[in-house]
Amino acid sequence: MKIQQLYYAVSSSRSLIIQMVFTLNAIYYVTTAELNALQLVLIGTILEVSILLFELPTGLVADLYGRKRSMVIGIGLIGLAHLLEGGIPEFWAIAVASALWGIGWTFISGAEQAWITDEMGNDGLEQVFLRGAQYSSLGRFVGIGFAVLLAEVTSVQMTIVLAGGMLVTLAVIAWRVLPETRFEPITRVDTSNLVQAKRTVRDGYTHIRGNSILVGLAAITLVWGLASEGFDRLWGAHLIETFALSEQAAVYWFGLFYAVAFLLNMLVLKGVELYVKGRYATTLFWFNVLLIIAMLAFASVGQFWLAVLLYWTIAALRNVHYPLMSVMTNERLPSKGRATILSMFGQVDAFGQVAGGPLIGLLALYTSIQGGLGAAALLLLPMLVFLRKIKHH
Repeated sequence: MKIQQLYYAVSSSRSLIIQMVFTLNAIYYVTTAELNALQLVLIGTILEVSILLFELPTGLVADLYGRKRSMVIGIGLIGLAHLLEGGIPEFWAIAVASALWGIGWTFISGAEQAWITDEMGNDGLEQVFLRGAQYSSLGRFVGIGFAVLLAEVTSVQMTIVLAGGMLVTLAVIAWRVLPETRFEPITRVDTSNLVQAKRTVRDGYTHIRGNSILVGLAAITLVWGLASEGFDRLWGAHLIETFALSEQAAVYWFGLFYAVAFLLNMLVLKGVELYVKGRYATTLFWFNVLLIIAMLAFASVGQFWLAVLLYWTIAALRNVHYPLMSVMTNERLPSKGRATILSMFGQVDAFGQVAGGPLIGLLALYTSIQGGLGAAALLLLPMLVFLRKIKHH
């Protein structure tokens, strides 16, 4: 099996299993674990804080001990997190599981991109990242159906536990089948791992600071994080409360929202793969102009179907952001220390989400949900300035 196919298989399988949990965990938290509103917010905060704290250290693990090893640890930790939260429907267990999930994700982020880039080189990297995003979207789409089917046959709680076990199994399989032939550890014979880790972090910051495009990409990552967490927390509440959806109706509608959004994501990414040839900054600039307009309209419209169409538009536009940012970033990074630098970008994103989410949430609390969504859209405006500079570089 080609290296690209292994990458697609592991990443899409992971997306499928995680989506099984994401489809059901909101129901599980409210009905089985009976968490209150404050506890629900704290779970999200714990997740983002754990990502913020561990993004850089786990990137160093990938650069010191191997990207494959880091990926396997991450998948395994996420599996254990779902086993814990599904096995014990109590706030403390779910909070610990959220922290484990965040730590596990930091082992994957950066390491997976660095692994496939090292094994392939930069040749054809754009197509691999875009196609990988398509396969992951397909995996998430299938995961929705699996979640509904398993929950119907067993229960919501048992489905989450089964998904955790499947992720642990996937980690074992990944360890056995994924090759790692071109990894170059940063450790030197005459230096300790701690000294080399400090040197890698310093070199990473120096590399970013010495490249104006990477500085711009870091700023874009921060702005994206500031805005994204608020929208992620509020869009569902906006549809339910503004259009008075009952709990039963919301289950069916949200299933439809996710399913159609995933299909649209695949179509849009295919179009980007076919027609965007190196014009990444220009594409992101105009896509984000449309995104801001769509988010502002979504916050203010009073017609249900128009709001639904706007949500699907927003979901498709947002999905293009990550693969194009990955290509623009990875093209400018050296192989040695690549995972650490990518983890720095992940840390910037997490910091933005930790800072922006509560601020938008407070604004929504004291004004309205629509006001919070509008603020999230306006927070994206500085990103256009940085994309314009990169576009004209």
